Amino acid sequence: MVYEYLTTGAENARTSRYLCELLGLNHRELTKQIERERRAGKPICAAASGVAGYYLAADKDEMQRYCKSLEHRGNEIEKTRTACIKTIQTLPDTAQ
Repeated sequence: MVYEYLTTGAENARTSRYLCELLGLNHRELTKQIERERRAGKPICAAASGVAGYYLAADKDEMQRYCKSLEHRGNEIEKTRTACIKTIQTLPDTAQ
């Protein structure tokens, strides 16, 4: 569904606002749909800098760069998760 409205290459990314308006979805619905399509094998990438938005990978290198950015984000999320788990120890137990 979203795949059909995307263009190829990071320089041609479509903003989430544009896609939401075009498809009549809210942001949460859009991201869920994109995840479903990615998991079904569609080469949908996202750009956070330059033209922020979604696009189709033009080639293997572009898809690999996107996968690398996901790896970095995953590592950063894990660092935050670890810090939050440590913070749990500093909080009082639930009052009962």
